[in-house]
Amino acid sequence: MSHAAAPSPSPTDAPREDTSVPIPGHALTVRSLVAGFVLSLVLCGVNSYLTLSFGVIEEGPTIAALFFFAFFFLSSVKITTTEMAIVATMGSAGGSLGFITNFFAAEAMAGEPYPYWTMVGFSIVTSLVGLSFVVPLRQMLIERENLPWPGSKAVESVIRALVEKGDPKQPYYLLASTLACIAIVVGNTDGGFAIWPDGSEIALFGLAAFGLGIAWSPFAIGGAYLMGFRVCVGFLAGAIVLLVIAPHTPTPATPHRYVWPGIGFLVASGLVQMAMNWKVIAASFRSLVPAKKVDGAPAEIDPDPVMSGRTLIALGTVALVTTAAFSYLALGLSPIVAVMLIVVAGFLQNVIATRAAAQTAFNPARVMGVLLQSLTALSGASTAAQNLAGAGFVAGSGAQAGTLTGDLAYGKWLRVPARWQFWVQAATVIPCSLVSAYVFQSLQARQPMSLEGEGLPAPVAKMWAATALIFEGRTEMPPFAWQAMGLGALGGAIYVIAERLIDDWEAKRTKDLPPDPSRFSWTELVPHSVGLGIGLVLPVSFDIAFFVGGVLLWIVLGRVLKVRDVTLTTIAVGSIVGEGIGGVLKPLLQMAGVIHSG
Repeated sequence: MSHAAAPSPSPTDAPREDTSVPIPGHALTVRSLVAGFVLSLVLCGVNSYLTLSFGVIEEGPTIAALFFFAFFFLSSVKITTTEMAIVATMGSAGGSLGFITNFFAAEAMAGEPYPYWTMVGFSIVTSLVGLSFVVPLRQMLIERENLPWPGSKAVESVIRALVEKGDPKQPYYLLASTLACIAIVVGNTDGGFAIWPDGSEIALFGLAAFGLGIAWSPFAIGGAYLMGFRVCVGFLAGAIVLLVIAPHTPTPATPHRYVWPGIGFLVASGLVQMAMNWKVIAASFRSLVPAKKVDGAPAEIDPDPVMSGRTLIALGTVALVTTAAFSYLALGLSPIVAVMLIVVAGFLQNVIATRAAAQTAFNPARVMGVLLQSLTALSGASTAAQNLAGAGFVAGSGAQAGTLTGDLAYGKWLRVPARWQFWVQAATVIPCSLVSAYVFQSLQARQPMSLEGEGLPAPVAKMWAATALIFEGRTEMPPFAWQAMGLGALGGAIYVIAERLIDDWEAKRTKDLPPDPSRFSWTELVPHSVGLGIGLVLPVSFDIAFFVGGVLLWIVLGRVLKVRDVTLTTIAVGSIVGEGIGGVLKPLLQMAGVIHSG
């Protein structure tokens, strides 16, 4: 998942309006519901492709809000913040559910891919688990605590800027960038019409023989803006490491296919990040304790309840029974393991991950999948196919619980009733489950998923698949794989510790300095561990594309040419959606005979 919110004007810290009632005149509208539904399906399909191609996604609320604004900014009926919040909520629900295709891909890598309806059923039941825990998450992390919610504040500020100030040029920028990027992807030589190349070699010191080049990927170049410049520097660092080790790998021309150092780095860096964020985790568990009554006063009544207590009990019961039954009948998990996953992956994991998102840019979703795999294996589900269910529960339930809780935060500030957001997101679950399974099946038919061979990079899926095989007890690893994984893990652990020390030092140094976006700090050149880790599992040409995109949008356009943040965000959104739609279209056009893959 993408970990950097779209750059946007910072919201003020002034007291907010009363959020207990909707703004007069604001209501659920047909156009917001239809647009939100369509965008949720599109973003689900787009992110199902992007997460397997790059390992990162932009979850969707800002994208959905921008597209809705572009569709209706010329309408005689004024766009409201309530409409924008509803569309953003539905878009983020669909976009986040696309992350579950990593689980489907990991299953294909570790054994046999799931049948279509098994994938659909798994997405639905795990989403139902996530939705069941949204109400307590909201009470704990939104109503009881005043957390910063940086991602939600960014979405709120984008919505307010579009509705209150507006910019008639942005829809045209969005349309032009989206269509151009679709054309670039569909017309390239990677399964497209072969009008132009999908990448170019870089002839530098003979390094092209080891994969040095640049992929003409709209997502990598444009989407780099939403990830932050340091993440882009991390991708460059990953490319450099791959070029250094390439001659010593079994696949020197494609060093990223020797996945073991990258997997070790990703897992260890994630675990160490969790350890260093122990205060967040401890606070997550403290928030499970009910708030104390003051002087015997009764607990406050929620002025904006999501649902009644009776409805919540009914929803939770349905989620528990259907998920346990599906896990037993379709996945072969015992009822005890299924209930454990519902409680740990559905609730405890989401408390930790959602609170981390509410306080910091740290999102432990990838490594939490590994931890749940180990817990599943220790509980008796030791086969790779079964222990992968732990990662699947993280992907499915987290796509609903964590995402919707963040959506409810900006919904509260925009005075959108929580029940509206909850039920419109719930309405997207079944159709988006159908879409994510279909997109994965189409991609699998075109480029079968494998741990080390050809196919989409799928870094998160490879991490889960490799650890699944380890937990299964397989020892027939490729030569030097264990050592390479150990070295990668050691490097990942050391690196994130050094990264934290540098960040803490820089924070102390600039604590008393006035905010200045134009100020350059040498720490911006320190590679971010997320970019570095994923960069070790992506092709070098993709790593270079991310870095070039960061330099182009952040440095050249942003700082030198002073292009506005909102315009750069619009270009990035168009690049993301254009790449995703183009990538999904290609296998469909091949099956229709419009593109001849030969």
